[in-house]
Amino acid sequence: MKHDAAEGNDRRAAIIEAATRVFLRYGFKKTSMEDLARAAGISRQGLYLHFPTKEVLFKAGLLRLIEGSAAAVKLALADKDAPVDERVLAAFVAIHGSSIGTLDSTHLGELFEAAREIVGTSITELEEGFVADIAKVLRGVPPGTGFKSADLTAKDAAQLLHDASYGIKHAVATQAAYRERMRVAVRLVCGP
Repeated sequence: MKHDAAEGNDRRAAIIEAATRVFLRYGFKKTSMEDLARAAGISRQGLYLHFPTKEVLFKAGLLRLIEGSAAAVKLALADKDAPVDERVLAAFVAIHGSSIGTLDSTHLGELFEAAREIVGTSITELEEGFVADIAKVLRGVPPGTGFKSADLTAKDAAQLLHDASYGIKHAVATQAAYRERMRVAVRLVCGP
């Protein structure tokens, strides 16, 4: 029985992974349950046994992406051996930079709209928690350097970096370009 549950969880995870790729490529509206079943390598009826609707499957994929991003950010920020600026940069790369160059931007607006409708505040909560976590790490910036020399709070600096990240994310075509532009922003905030 335990083996069947593990196998079922593995199958659900494989379906979610395949579905996520399809949603990212074609958007939410244009994707059908038939498309999702084909991508997962199962019949449409088999897909319905795991996920009764496209919305439920989309939500499962989003929540998996959110959990993965949150875990990657926590890991990056927890590296006490790395300097503050490197930890902050790694966190931004984990949450915003990892998808650059892998998404078809044609459907991004529609996907974000569907995400807001289907998962509600989960994405907003992730972003707010992310800014708070960045602010905690930024408190380790030495006095008189970076944002502290401009009399800003760690929260202000974290929000500024978050906003810069969004702008950079939409202005570059590669992960390498994102990393380099964010490195500059993080250096400005963290100081020499």
